[in-house]
Amino acid sequence: MNSHQATMPDRIDEQRVEKALALIARAAIDVPEAAAKAEDALSRWRARSPENAAACIEAHHRWQMLAQLAPELREQFDAPAAGRRSPQRRQLLAYLAGAGITGLLGSSGWWAYRHTPQFVSALDNTSLLPESFAVPDGPDGQTASHIVLAPSTRLQISLSRAERTATLEQGEAYFAIAQDNARPFRVRTQAGDIEVLGTAFSVSVRTHAVAIEVEHGHVRFAPRAAGIRRLPLFAPPAIDLYQGQALTIRTTGVAQSSQVNPEQVAAWRDGWLIFDNARLDDALPTINAYRLTPLILQDQRTGQLRLTGRFRTDDPDSLLRALPVILPLNIVTHPDGSLRLAVRTS
Repeated sequence: MNSHQATMPDRIDEQRVEKALALIARAAIDVPEAAAKAEDALSRWRARSPENAAACIEAHHRWQMLAQLAPELREQFDAPAAGRRSPQRRQLLAYLAGAGITGLLGSSGWWAYRHTPQFVSALDNTSLLPESFAVPDGPDGQTASHIVLAPSTRLQISLSRAERTATLEQGEAYFAIAQDNARPFRVRTQAGDIEVLGTAFSVSVRTHAVAIEVEHGHVRFAPRAAGIRRLPLFAPPAIDLYQGQALTIRTTGVAQSSQVNPEQVAAWRDGWLIFDNARLDDALPTINAYRLTPLILQDQRTGQLRLTGRFRTDDPDSLLRALPVILPLNIVTHPDGSLRLAVRTS
């Protein structure tokens, strides 16, 4: 596993935080095309250095504090009082995005002390085997929680005095999190944030969807929204998940609930890939994480085939041999060595 770990300084560069806040706000309030550009710019800027990454984490903390502001802030978005013209929501949001949000959420000594990251680690499992990581989130930096990363997984950990955060950029991870009411643990994904309430669960971020499965305990998923609904004050309702429950959030925004066998959550830790009526285009990123030569879908029709079965991760060729038996597929080897799956026509 490639990793970068660092103990963060007591103070974060406020100029970096303000830059991140400005991009976060633009992504929330601007027109869709400009908002997408701002989100992309934030992602690229965050990846340039650990200092930028720490500033982004701090900026997200402050942005979330909008949910805790005085109730009268919400009233400013409601209908105007008689005889008085209410400011446009976009104008008010623009104020919050600029100097206003810095003033409202700026670093008071105590708040900065609580939320400044003390530990940051970037993890990248480039092997073909799961990798374990001990999280130093216990008293005096002792290990209290554990994370297991599946192959082809990238994740960042940040620990402060107020919160523990994992950002899952790609792949699949299993979390066994120690309960600490004073420091909630949250997993950030492209589809939204997962608040951990003392539990064990898995999260998968692949090409087409984000999937959550709960082995035991309780997690709460807060969907990521667009436009004004990205503000905590106007966010869509959270979804609670308990033992044996799963949630899949597709890139289209559609969320689908289901039941899972708790004993099979993150079965890849024990060397198994288990699929239950999974679309082939959903299953393929997971399958390819265990292969040196990835499988490629010939077309969209092939990706819509449904796969059910239990396969060993240490013998990926056995799954390759099984696919044409259990599904109407042909496997075609191209001159460049790539393997393509196509629906069998006869």
